[in-house]
Amino acid sequence: MKHYRVNKLTKPGGQVVKKKDILANNEQQALATAEQDDDCPVCDVWQGGKKVGSIT
Repeated sequence: MKHYRVNKLTKPGGQVVKKKDILANNEQQALATAEQDDDCPVCDVWQGGKKVGSIT
């Protein structure tokens, strides 16, 4: 499992209002977990300082 950071944003490319750490086997699983989170209508997913995807 790898550590991923999910940043909840005010809008796409906007300010970070909340951060959440998750564990996932791969980027696709991390993005799916973030997408299913009710607290994440607009989020960026990061792993190791690299942005792996966005939820909009």
